[in-house]
Amino acid sequence: MSRAILVSMSSKRDDAIQQADRIIAKARYSAEDKLTLQAMFETIFDRLHSLQREPDAWEEAHLVQALGYMESGMCDRAQTELESCLLPTAQRPSWRETQIKKNPRRYTAARLRLRFEGFKAAMKVR
Repeated sequence: MSRAILVSMSSKRDDAIQQADRIIAKARYSAEDKLTLQAMFETIFDRLHSLQREPDAWEEAHLVQALGYMESGMCDRAQTELESCLLPTAQRPSWRETQIKKNPRRYTAARLRLRFEGFKAAMKVR
């Protein structure tokens, strides 16, 4: 192999390693980040309870995604999903809302909160 090809391959490998390092670094979140995220969840669940309503299809989809990301340790993505969950109806992309509404409803606020509380309890054990 020529020297240029070897240098190119080495450079690509180094880029891949650096990208993996950035991903791993993002996966490490402080306890404060996690507590902030938990507070966001609790605020949303408390708000739904005070309004005496279930999450609409948009909110449900984003809450489920946020819980999944939080359980996987991807706090930045969980926070993005929670922020999307809070979008006012008028600001939601209509094409995405149409897609979401095609999905069957599966989660009540109580079921989502139960899943969240289970996650919190599991985190205290660790």
